[in-house]
Amino acid sequence: MTLIISKMIVHKLNINNLRPVLNDTCIDLSNKDLQEALPFFQKHIINSRKQGAMKRCQFADIEDNSIRKSMTKIIEAQDTDELDGIFIEESRWLTQRLAERIRHSSSRSDGSLFVILYQDNEKKFVGLLKMDPNDGVQVNADLSITVRRDMLPSINEKLHKSALIELKEYRENEFHLFVLDKQKGINEARYFMEYFLNAKELSSDKNMTKFIQSEIVNSFDQLIEIASKPKLNSELRKRFLEQDKFDIDTDLEPILRPLLKEPFRNLDLAESISDFKDKILQVYPDAQFTFVPDEGVVKEVIFRTPNKNVEFRFSPTLTFEDDYFIEPRPNGDVIVTLKNGIGSELEQVHTRR
Repeated sequence: MTLIISKMIVHKLNINNLRPVLNDTCIDLSNKDLQEALPFFQKHIINSRKQGAMKRCQFADIEDNSIRKSMTKIIEAQDTDELDGIFIEESRWLTQRLAERIRHSSSRSDGSLFVILYQDNEKKFVGLLKMDPNDGVQVNADLSITVRRDMLPSINEKLHKSALIELKEYRENEFHLFVLDKQKGINEARYFMEYFLNAKELSSDKNMTKFIQSEIVNSFDQLIEIASKPKLNSELRKRFLEQDKFDIDTDLEPILRPLLKEPFRNLDLAESISDFKDKILQVYPDAQFTFVPDEGVVKEVIFRTPNKNVEFRFSPTLTFEDDYFIEPRPNGDVIVTLKNGIGSELEQVHTRR
C-alpha cells in the first residue's frame, strides 16, 4: 500500500472546557524530526482501514451534509494557492463540530483530532483520526523514571474513532468514506458516525445476512404461529448456508408459506415481502435484494426464557423438528427435545459460591 501524506494539522478537542484549542498552521512536514514521525500516522491510517469494525459508508442527506460540503471545499481548492488556508479553516471547523457533538453525548472522551490529507495509490483522502490521550512511562539513562502526560496512542494501539474520506464526486448510494466508530461503553452515544459525520453504512452481503436474520421473525410475526418461529429461524439460516445466492423476491416465500397461520395459507405474500424490503431500505438505501449469504455471520439459533435465566443455543447447521424441537405448553411450560443423539454428551457444570 502506497500512502503519501501531503498535509497534516492537529487540534485539541478540550471538551472539559468551552472551546477546543485550535491550531492555525499545518505541521511542517519538511522538518526532519517530523518526517521520522510520519510512519506513525501512516501506520495508524493503515491499521484503522484494516480493522474489522471499519464500515464502508455514504454521507446521509448528501445535498445538505455539512461534512460533505467541507470536503467539497477542499476538493475545489486542489492545485490552487488557496488549499493551505481552506484546509486549515475546514480542519478547525471539523474540530469545533466534533467537540460540540461529544459534549452533547454521554461520552467524555477527550483527545486530539488529526486532520490528514493523503494519497493512497491514485486516490486522495482526508483522514480524521481522533486520538485519545495516554500517559507513558520512560526509563531515563540514569535509570530514573519520567511520566509523560497526554501522549498519543502507540503504533500498536487501535483507534476507536476515525474517518477516511475519499475526495471525489459524491453521488447517492455510492462509497464516500470509511468510518470506524467503536463504542467503549454500551451506553455511549454514536456521536461520531451519526451526529458528527451524518453517515450511513452501505449495504453488503454481510450486512444483508445479519439484518434479515435479526428482523425476519418480527417482520412476519402476524402471519405465522408462535410455535412456528423457531422453524422460521432455522429454515432461513439453513438456506443461507446451503445457497450460493439468496433472492428475497423468490427465496423468502417458500420459507414462509408452510408456516403461515390457517387464515393466511392462501395469502398473496407479495405485499408483505415488499414491506419487508422497505424496512431493509430504511437501514440500507443501496440494498441489493439478491446477495451472497455470508456464512461467517450466520448465527446460532438462540432461545431464552423471558427473564434470560435459561438460554439454549443451536448451531445453524441443525434443523428444527429433525434435530431438535421446542414445544410451548398452554400452562407456560416449554418442552425442549433433542434428537439424533444431540445432547448425549451434555456436561453439568457446578459452580461454587
